[in-house]
Amino acid sequence: MRILITGITGQLGKSLIDNKPDKHEIIAPKRKDLDLSNSIECENIIKEIKPDWLINCGAFVDVDSAESKKDVAMKINSDAPYAFAKAIKKQGGNFIQISSDYVFDGYKRDVPYNSFDRTNPQSIYGYSKLKAEQSIRDILFSTRKGIILRTSWLISPYGENFVLKMLKLFNIKNELKIVSDQIGSPTSAGGLAKICWGIVNLKNKGLIFENNENGILHWSDNGHTSWFELAKSIRDLSQEIGLLKKNVELIPIKSCDYKSAASRPKYSVLDSSNTKRIFKISGSDWRLNLKLILQKILLNRDQYKF
Repeated sequence: MRILITGITGQLGKSLIDNKPDKHEIIAPKRKDLDLSNSIECENIIKEIKPDWLINCGAFVDVDSAESKKDVAMKINSDAPYAFAKAIKKQGGNFIQISSDYVFDGYKRDVPYNSFDRTNPQSIYGYSKLKAEQSIRDILFSTRKGIILRTSWLISPYGENFVLKMLKLFNIKNELKIVSDQIGSPTSAGGLAKICWGIVNLKNKGLIFENNENGILHWSDNGHTSWFELAKSIRDLSQEIGLLKKNVELIPIKSCDYKSAASRPKYSVLDSSNTKRIFKISGSDWRLNLKLILQKILLNRDQYKF
């Protein structure tokens, strides 16, 4: 099968390549070859390549910058998926759209969000991802050619993410203030990549929509935490494996004490139970996956600037 993957230089894009099945032909254009802010290019690449599957993990992911760069964020996160969906409906193929926990407002507490819960994004980034979801739903759901896969707090040895940001700061700071009242579930990009390939496999067997009539799946690692506790785990595990030699004091603060352009949900834990049921898997605890990521970073430490 021919698989088109966008966002190949990002966390999920690289993880998809790491975990790709041998039997698939992968087409993975870089930014210079596919401008996601150009809807015409997005339509044309579907017409030219005629992929059996598109996995769209390319996105404008800087949540704060999206507030001041709304036009660009909307073009990449919303208009591009719309153009892809239109072209796929006409050309044929299937579409996995990667979405976010930020489509929710975070007002729900202590009970994870399921795929049927009401969306109400509090930021431009969240709104742009929701608009993409609506396009997939309106254009492709009736034909069962589109799947929305929501995830949260993506971490990996690649790209820009909280783990790498903390490791850089640990090496230049002796004290850090970290938000402690935003709760979510870290997600290994490697684990999410395996779910993507699982969707491709199951959909080709005609099984993906069993017990999943709304076409939306959730995936995150088991358990939940705060940004503060996640930072603490990164510090402690890094010290344990020898990745970090010094001690850094971490100070918990409230969201209201941290200045940011975008509002973030206070609680955005995703309920992945339906996805686990479909794939007959139990998932892994986020702490275990975090340690595996840190060990991989340690093995390739020379590649990082910290």
